[in-house]
Amino acid sequence: MKVTGTVWKFPQDDINTDQIRRSIYSHLPLKEQAKHCLETIDPEFPAKVSPGDILVGGKNFGCGSSRPAHLALMAMGIAAVVAESFGRLFFRNSISGGLLVTPCPGVVDFVNTGDRIEVDTAAGTVSNLTTGASMKCAPLPAFLREMVELGGEKPYLKARLARDAKAGAGA
Repeated sequence: MKVTGTVWKFPQDDINTDQIRRSIYSHLPLKEQAKHCLETIDPEFPAKVSPGDILVGGKNFGCGSSRPAHLALMAMGIAAVVAESFGRLFFRNSISGGLLVTPCPGVVDFVNTGDRIEVDTAAGTVSNLTTGASMKCAPLPAFLREMVELGGEKPYLKARLARDAKAGAGA
């Protein structure tokens, strides 16, 4: 799976789910929640993002509660999040919800806001199209890539059950 987009870099470590999307907005429709993403760190960020952009973060991105902050990022059009590392709940919630998240140690020093990058989760590479440089990271397992490509955990399970049923019927 490859994703190409413009970088928005948040190099701070330990950006938690309440900083991504504050709980006071959780009752709002997702498009309204998106208007407040990461506003405590960069108040201008929600107005500047374009669909297909890629968020780059520091270590332990999305730490904290299990609140579904990834949904607000998706509603604003973020195509992927690449970070030094992720909070486990945020990582799993994002993949299960259909948002591509890729751990890539060293990525904060590799990109700048405004760079165009390509993330290849099968090959485990991040290519900075602005500078021409590439770096390696661990590839995402095939089943996680497929889960994101299909739109999340529920579509993935439905497709898998349909494949298994078809294979069983032909046996």
